[in-house]
Amino acid sequence: MRSNRLIRGLTWTLAGLLAVLATLIWFAPAVMVDVALERATAGRLRLANASGTFWDGRGRLVLADVLADVSTSNEFVGDRTIVQGLVLPGELNWSIRRLPILLGMIDASLQVDGMTGPLRMSGSFNELRLSAGNLNLASMELSKLGSPWNTIRPSALISLRWSDLTIRNGLFDGKMTIELRDASSVLTPVQPLGSYQIEVSGNGQQAVLNLTTLKGPLNLTGSGSWSNRGGLRFLAQASPDPAERERLQSFLALVGRREGEKTIIKIGA
Repeated sequence: MRSNRLIRGLTWTLAGLLAVLATLIWFAPAVMVDVALERATAGRLRLANASGTFWDGRGRLVLADVLADVSTSNEFVGDRTIVQGLVLPGELNWSIRRLPILLGMIDASLQVDGMTGPLRMSGSFNELRLSAGNLNLASMELSKLGSPWNTIRPSALISLRWSDLTIRNGLFDGKMTIELRDASSVLTPVQPLGSYQIEVSGNGQQAVLNLTTLKGPLNLTGSGSWSNRGGLRFLAQASPDPAERERLQSFLALVGRREGEKTIIKIGA
């Protein structure tokens, strides 16, 4: 008799714990999405001002400067301070299906202000697959991305286009095109400096970057790569139009070293 009461008591206790666990999972806070983003992107993409639940919520995306000192942070995620970063304009809204999560998988749709259509996300927390899409952003001050942007203090209208992407450990397989339109800097009277295009191709180990100029008085060409181990390595050449050469001299002296009529800009080792 006593044994039966003990078994019933343990059964009800276990059922109660399972009910509490199910409730916690069902009403998990939206800030848990930041934890997933941090893990999937090696800390480079974060979520701020999260509200709602893990399953249906909204927040602001932050491109984090992973090299910044945490003590100088000025962005917050939930009740946690993160490294300095660039908050993307507009709001992110998401919807996540519950059943796949319980099986260790992800099936979600996302929408960001400036995106032409919803983004589909699938896979697992260790390997995310993103559907192709594009995004247009208002003019942004890019200095919060860290070095060397905090020295140049540029701003630009930004548009992104990407193919189907697979993200693992902060790196991706796929292709992306980034356009910086009417880029400018407060360090020079020449406004704008120009419009530029960056082609990014990832193979899961590193991302290869190629920079070309679309138009403008400052011609930029360059190439480089990004990897988790080596970070960003980029080498570019800057050539001003003859009509703006004199007004651009001091600016070019800040961003690189002079070699003849060109300025060499080097980022990384």
